[in-house]
Amino acid sequence: MAWDDLRYVLAVAEQGTLSGAARSLGVNHSTVLRRISAFEDNKGVRVFERTGAGYTLRPESHHLLNALRTIEDQVHGLDRAIARQGLELDGPVRITTTDTFAAAGFMAHVAAFQQQHPGVIVELNTTNSYVDFSRLEADITVRPALTLPPELEGERACEIELKVYATPEYLEQNSATSYAAHRWLGVGLPISSTLVGDWQRQHVPDTAIILKSNSFADLGSVAATGLGLAMLPCCIGDPSPDLVRAENFPDSLSSWIWVATHRDMAGSAKVQSIMRYFASALRSDADLFAGRLADVSADAVGRHHARHGVAENMTV
Repeated sequence: MAWDDLRYVLAVAEQGTLSGAARSLGVNHSTVLRRISAFEDNKGVRVFERTGAGYTLRPESHHLLNALRTIEDQVHGLDRAIARQGLELDGPVRITTTDTFAAAGFMAHVAAFQQQHPGVIVELNTTNSYVDFSRLEADITVRPALTLPPELEGERACEIELKVYATPEYLEQNSATSYAAHRWLGVGLPISSTLVGDWQRQHVPDTAIILKSNSFADLGSVAATGLGLAMLPCCIGDPSPDLVRAENFPDSLSSWIWVATHRDMAGSAKVQSIMRYFASALRSDADLFAGRLADVSADAVGRHHARHGVAENMTV
């Protein structure tokens, strides 16, 4: 049954006359008569008694009135929800990101977003593993990638740069330029399937890797103890008071930070609004992610994190 048919039945039942129903629906008298007659003919029932005073529900049809009013309330509620979707941000939103971005100030942006939109309940999932959008495990992802997989749509926020880091003490003790002559802290699954893993397989012998982790934040923490060298995102390595870039290994990797969603959700005004917010927020940190803050001064890094409320030692 189509609501467009049922609303004529409800209007006549509530108004008691064809003319009253026509006024409430914004149509003419003959349209109401035609729609009511067609409805009764199609269903093979007589819903109304025709009297000189107008139309009244037959005794066996009175139970329809409450059902029709319930349907009307639901339809109007749906209309309101659709209208509100493009105007207000409320309800839950599931955001997934990596521990690298969580450590590099993304949480401050999440907090600022929630303060601006208190009706939104952020469900934050920090993981380096693949999130299945087809199973609705997340609404929005903030991830590094050269390109998005075909099932996702989004926008590039800024670049992210990776370089080799170690403690000054480690580099003083070992100034060799050969990869094999050093102790390396390597990446494990799932991040070993990224461009960092490709670089590692091409340059670092397996025998030189003494530890592997699936977390850049953890690798940064271990590197800060002086155990060895690690290829790290600049947003992890530069802010650390214990790490410096290894000049003997000027290797550099670059990727994009994407804010994306599943292509089936890309038409949602709510999702698009939230994606635009976080893409803009990440762009404000572009110098940190691209490793440009270290080229200015250590004080610049400190001021950046003071502004964002981020702990000084980002590898912890």
